[in-house]
Amino acid sequence: MVSRNIPHEYFLLNTARAEGPVVGRLHGKAISASVVDRNGRRYLFVGVAARDRWGRLDVLSLRRGEWIVAPDLIYAEAT
Repeated sequence: MVSRNIPHEYFLLNTARAEGPVVGRLHGKAISASVVDRNGRRYLFVGVAARDRWGRLDVLSLRRGEWIVAPDLIYAEAT
């Protein structure tokens, strides 16, 4: 279920830079095995974010420590 009350922007990791090998492609863009944010924290690719029939991101399906990186990729904090 997608929440209309929680803006997806709260779950975006905007300043991440790609690191590591390319593990796939989505809409013609490379999917990096990991990304690093501006504070040096590393996140690992775990999947693709679901959207509902109106195109809204399903942020309620994210687990603790997971973030969305454009385009619709889910990365989890590396431990």
